Amino acid sequence: MSDSDSGEKLGSNLSQLIQQLEKIEFATDRDLYQYARILRAIGLELHMRIGMDADMVGAILSQYKGKWWTFGAQSKIRSKLVSAHLKGGASAAKVLGLSGVKMYASFVKHFIQPEIEAERKAREGKGSKPGFSIGDKPKGAAGRPGEAGKAA
Repeated sequence: MSDSDSGEKLGSNLSQLIQQLEKIEFATDRDLYQYARILRAIGLELHMRIGMDADMVGAILSQYKGKWWTFGAQSKIRSKLVSAHLKGGASAAKVLGLSGVKMYASFVKHFIQPEIEAERKAREGKGSKPGFSIGDKPKGAAGRPGEAGKAA
């Protein structure tokens, strides 16, 4: 799913990505593909931002000294607990991005591939029509043309 696959370039700004996602109307298979690309980009952007913010919040809160008798030891443990919630959100954003990719892969498997397979079978069926032929070996017969009734 690279940017060169379509005429328009995906924006790297989260608000631009959401605006692009809102503009999509599902009329063709290309719309589903574009939706999957944008959803993947949004998931990636959110995953990276929230993951980095979780680390930043954890680092800031771990520096809090607290009461003089704890010497800041509890702050480090508590900061990890707080930042773990944001890391869970980052994982959810990753799942969001992957769900778009999986949606399109499922669409290809369940809709596009059966269509391609049906067209292939239809093309094969056209060549094997029973009828008059000259110089071809009849089906189920051994030998040269005209020898279909002889036993081997």
